[in-house]
Amino acid sequence: MKALNVRHACKLFDPTKKIPKERVDLLLTAAHLSPTSFGMEAWKFIVISSDAVKKTLRPACWDQPQITDASHVIVILTNPDLVDPSNAYVKANFERRGLPEDATTAYIERYRTHMEAEVFPIMSAYAWCSKQCYIVLANIMTAAASEGIDSCPIEGFEKEWVEKALNIDTGPHEVAVIAALGYRAKAQPKRIRHSIERLVKYM
Repeated sequence: MKALNVRHACKLFDPTKKIPKERVDLLLTAAHLSPTSFGMEAWKFIVISSDAVKKTLRPACWDQPQITDASHVIVILTNPDLVDPSNAYVKANFERRGLPEDATTAYIERYRTHMEAEVFPIMSAYAWCSKQCYIVLANIMTAAASEGIDSCPIEGFEKEWVEKALNIDTGPHEVAVIAALGYRAKAQPKRIRHSIERLVKYM
């Protein structure tokens, strides 16, 4: 809980302070260990520490200073094609669990039914995959806070511009969300939240 109380959306990073590599690796481990629906892991991470690359990226992110002042920027990509029930990746993903063949077949059929009946009628594969990426984002930010590292989730960006700026092959991959990471330049502002009584219903 201490980490969650420390965490805030840092809008002003100290550009002179850099995250040590071993701490960056820890955050990537947190990302790697993140849960995802059906264990699809249809994501990829671009880790940016180059000042030149961050400078190129900043205009595509509404010119937000967090992009250039942060020590590192992690761009979370998703690959919507992988989650198509007909994609061989889906079958291989279930097979890696080492279950009996009939159990694997049942899991694949359950997945197909869920995606075709419950997911695709109301959202695109990109939207569904992006929801998974937000789990990664939360884990990265929480892990960062536990290590005394500040973060800021970035949704304010022009998707196609970001993809072009980073030369992302948009055949398989699309940008889902971005995280800026570093160390705050000033004290954390007072946290503002609605009361828990307003937000929680017990049944």
